[in-house]
Amino acid sequence: MNYSRIAVRYAKALFDLAEEHSAIDAVYEDMKAIERLCSMTEVKEVITNPVLSQEKRKEVIVALTGSDINKLSLKFIELVFSNGRGDHLADAARDYLDLTRTHRGIRQVTITTAIPLNTGLKKELAAVIAGETKGKIEYVEQVDGSVIGGFILRVDDTYIDASVRSRLNRFRKEFSLAGYAE
Repeated sequence: MNYSRIAVRYAKALFDLAEEHSAIDAVYEDMKAIERLCSMTEVKEVITNPVLSQEKRKEVIVALTGSDINKLSLKFIELVFSNGRGDHLADAARDYLDLTRTHRGIRQVTITTAIPLNTGLKKELAAVIAGETKGKIEYVEQVDGSVIGGFILRVDDTYIDASVRSRLNRFRKEFSLAGYAE
C-alpha cells in the first residue's frame, strides 16, 4: 500500500473534524509541534521501534506533547496508534499542515542563510514577498554555515538558490567540463 495515502487519509479526516468543531487553528499549532517532535531522532526511534507496543509509543508521544494539546489532537494521536499506524504520525501531521495552509491561504516561506538575518533584512524580505503574494505568510528561518554566503529561498514549491556554495559548485562543474580541473 502507498504509505502517503494512509497519512493523507488521516490528515483529511482530522481536518474535516477540526473544521466541524471550529478548531482548525488549535489543531494546526498542535500538528506543528508534533511534526517538530517527530523530526527528532530519538522520537523517530521510539515511533518506529517494533519492540515497543503501539500503546507504549502512544504514551511517549502524549507525554512529550504536554497537557496543552487540543482534545481533537489527542484523540487523533490515540486513533493513529490504536490502528497500528503510529509510524505515519509525522506524515499525517505534515499533510494536515498542508491542508490547513491551502484552506487558509497561508504561504510558507523558508529562508536559509549562513548567519541569522537582522531585523531590517527580515522586514525588507517580508515586504517583497508580501507584495508578490496574497494571503498570510508563514516564515521559517534556517541557519546553515555550509551556505557560506547569500541565501536559499523557498516559497511553497518555488526554489531560489542564490548561495555562494551553489555558485562555487557551478564554477567547479564548468571548470571540470572545460578541462581545467585536476
